[in-house]
Amino acid sequence: MLREQFLSIDPVFTAENEVEPVVKVDGKWHFQWKIPEASKVELHFADTVTELKKSDDGIFECELPFQSGMNYMLLWVDGTHVLCPTLPIGYGYSRPCNYVELPAEEQDFYLRKNVPHGKVIMDTFFSEVTGEWERCLIYTPAGWDMKSDERIPVLYLQHGHGENEVGWVSTGKVPEILDNLIAESESEKFAVVMNCGMVQVHENGKRVVNFRRFEDYLLKDVIPFIEERYPFGGSREKRAMAGLSMGSLQTSMIGFGHPEMFSSLGIFSGFLHDWITGSEIDMVERGSGDDEHLEFLAELENKADKVPFDVFFRAIGDTDPFLEYFLEDDKTVEKSGICQVRKLYKGTHDWNVWRMCLRDLAKLLFRKN
Repeated sequence: MLREQFLSIDPVFTAENEVEPVVKVDGKWHFQWKIPEASKVELHFADTVTELKKSDDGIFECELPFQSGMNYMLLWVDGTHVLCPTLPIGYGYSRPCNYVELPAEEQDFYLRKNVPHGKVIMDTFFSEVTGEWERCLIYTPAGWDMKSDERIPVLYLQHGHGENEVGWVSTGKVPEILDNLIAESESEKFAVVMNCGMVQVHENGKRVVNFRRFEDYLLKDVIPFIEERYPFGGSREKRAMAGLSMGSLQTSMIGFGHPEMFSSLGIFSGFLHDWITGSEIDMVERGSGDDEHLEFLAELENKADKVPFDVFFRAIGDTDPFLEYFLEDDKTVEKSGICQVRKLYKGTHDWNVWRMCLRDLAKLLFRKN
């Protein structure tokens, strides 16, 4: 009786799952969801809103606005954002949200294959910066031995704005990508540490998200904890940093500010100049950034050695809405003369590009030559 009452009160979360959520119709991928009690269902993707058509048997359906790859999408039922229980759930837009993974032509490097698999560890530590217990996710390669006397290299890998530390594992496919590369001898074995870059701190009596506090968080809390607890890193030569979008700016600011800490940097779909500080997506009220970290590149102009890092990697999609920023950064890089690896992929500002970024950076990191 109580269950029947619950069903009548909250029909959205008790939708009948009698249909496949993603199907191919006349060569096109469609999404369908059976919610007889609902009146209106919308699919929000990028800048588009698609209203689903309702059939007589209560099935809402539409052609997906994308036809390949991994894509987040927000579903709204009668004016409320809800999660579809038959679709996978990730974390983006600063909230849990559904996503769809469609086959991508000639792309299998991120699929789980019959190769030796590494592990993903979730660990916790107390942060002096946030005053809270925090967590991180750690990828370790297959065959790694916690008791080994030899330290393996480590990549500190960051997500973008509105995401958290789970992104690179759940939708970024870090374990699958690196397992496959290592099995094919295309990458050295190294660990990956993933942290939340949307750092929550108390400032002026308020709890705020301050992405710029990640520098202190990483250098004062994360690295000491990780490299004391695990046989990772321990020296500049065995330590690298990379990130996507907001995480790429954090990588630029921290990597240029502390070149003694990292031997390689990876800038994915992102930025050398700080346009985030003081912008509409900054969650702290303050003026614009001063780009002080770019003095590092300016100083290279008069130096003979233009190779301050073993690898300085920059990449972006050819239809990325932030491509203009990337091209503007090209001028700064060219002026400095710094040695870089630069790639332009087919794609936009999403995980389909970022997976390729990680794949290609991983092939270069920690190589003896």
